[in-house]
Amino acid sequence: MHSLIAAAIQFEPKLLEVHENLGTAVQLVHEAAAKGAAVIVLPELCISGYTLENPSEAMGCAQTRDGYQTQAFMKIAENHNCHIVLGYVELREGNLYNSAVTIGPKGIEGNVQKHNLWANDYLWATPSEQINPCVVTRAGRLGTLICRDSMNNYRNSYKFYNEGHRFYKKGSVDTLALLTNWSGDYGYPDSCWVDLAEQTSANVIVSNRVGKERDLNFKGGSCVIDRNRKIWSNGSSFTEAAVVGGMVLV
Repeated sequence: MHSLIAAAIQFEPKLLEVHENLGTAVQLVHEAAAKGAAVIVLPELCISGYTLENPSEAMGCAQTRDGYQTQAFMKIAENHNCHIVLGYVELREGNLYNSAVTIGPKGIEGNVQKHNLWANDYLWATPSEQINPCVVTRAGRLGTLICRDSMNNYRNSYKFYNEGHRFYKKGSVDTLALLTNWSGDYGYPDSCWVDLAEQTSANVIVSNRVGKERDLNFKGGSCVIDRNRKIWSNGSSFTEAAVVGGMVLV
């Protein structure tokens, strides 16, 4: 088993300011890639902001999975032989999804849509029943989960809920990208994030945004948790834009 550098990006997206957010995200990803990160994870909905109030607002920020927001990271992934996981509003077949696309050296290698909606998601997003993909990277088999999907199962109210179901079973992935907009004033890393690492025996790269947006506050606390539960973090009180680096075991 050997170690590789991974990075969680945290910053404060500005609601509906797509081009400004994209510029900030590209700059921080450039920094992480230049420092040698094999996998770089951005926050949930980092290009649009989180507190979208209706489908019209979401549509104004939306793209197809191969749109210009995704294209902005293609050359970074190619030039640095890394994988970048980006949270965005996806338009697909007339529906809007809270999604995350994985961009690798050869282009788009995976896409995930959020299953378990939360808060403002209910105002515009369609819950997904898509199977979560696994992408082969320098950090091993990479899976992706979005925020509330960190429970690694569908919510209890889901019509086909099965207590034994898992989006990623133990041993099925080496590393998980967890994109979040985790609010609240409690300490970080959250116990759910550590539980996920234990449940899957995988490294977990957690990217959480910071700042206040409409009526929600986001504290950050982004971190990298390796499969032995060693944690790299700037701490639960660190609320600045940052590239939080750590080591994953593969």
